[in-house]
Amino acid sequence: MIQILQKKGIFLIVLMIAFSFVTIAQDTTSINNKTKILESLKADKAETEKKILSIQEEIDALKPIKKWMLGGYAALNMNQSGFVNWAQGGVNSLSIAILGNAYANYHFKKLSWNNSFDGSWGMLYANKRIRKNEDRFELNSKAGFAVANKLDIAALARMNTQFTPTYNYTTNNGKYPLSSYFAAPAYLNIALGVDYKPTNYFSLFLSPAAGKFTFVTADPNIPEWNYGVDTGKIARSEFGGSMRATLKKDIVKNITLWTQLDLFINYTDKVRDNRRNIDVDWQVRLDMKINKFLSANIYTQLIYDHNTKIDVNANKKDAFGVALPSDLRQSRVQFREALGVSISYKFSSKS
Repeated sequence: MIQILQKKGIFLIVLMIAFSFVTIAQDTTSINNKTKILESLKADKAETEKKILSIQEEIDALKPIKKWMLGGYAALNMNQSGFVNWAQGGVNSLSIAILGNAYANYHFKKLSWNNSFDGSWGMLYANKRIRKNEDRFELNSKAGFAVANKLDIAALARMNTQFTPTYNYTTNNGKYPLSSYFAAPAYLNIALGVDYKPTNYFSLFLSPAAGKFTFVTADPNIPEWNYGVDTGKIARSEFGGSMRATLKKDIVKNITLWTQLDLFINYTDKVRDNRRNIDVDWQVRLDMKINKFLSANIYTQLIYDHNTKIDVNANKKDAFGVALPSDLRQSRVQFREALGVSISYKFSSKS
């Protein structure tokens, strides 16, 4: 009897072990089957993604390539100050200026062509008089062909003048002589060189062959010698080297810094010592966005041109109250600054 029970026990143990192996085998088979299904689905997914990408590329190829980027902005800049019984004194004033920019930039494969217009015109009301205090007209164009990574062979042109006549308000006799108007003077710079663009917000243009031209009109009211043009002439030409460094970057959120430095050296000045002089034109603009349409901005411009002469004795007197001679004209650093709040609108499109 005991032997029979022992045999049955052994049989049951063997049966249980066999059942366990069968179960494990079934689980393994199930895992393998599901793994194959998963791998098949992954392969199908990869193939589907390739087809989607291929079809999207075909669609993109059929679309017209957008080669032009167009845009700009228009703004109304205002500045006002008022005084009532102010012990230290002051002058009530109001200034309004219209600012505008437009650009048309072309890019296709290795060819690029950037064009821009910048203009501003404003008036100042103070002491019951209205005078112009802002007038700028500037055109820029730069064409480049990529010859290496971040390096272009480029040609640059710049023309700047003003919109309306300007008068000399420093005289005290109530008569304000005309000093300049549109295209008198006008400045044209043309250069051929290389344009290095290490980032999307900075570029450096260097030219060993650049021309600088100054134009006036044959108008007896315009003192051409003030602008480096010989008496009786209407133009002055210079040949030399130039450099332009441009940076435009968001330095913090809603604050953008734009600055441009132009340098020119004249190889061919008749006076050999003057060939060491460097003409400087440095502009800086800081735009601080308040909301979609309202912003504050600061603009400065520093110019030094050895050929442009300034009347350094205008309205000056000696220790005895005698007016100093007004014909003393020398080269001087020119500087202007504007600070204001603007209502502006930006626009852009691709074509």
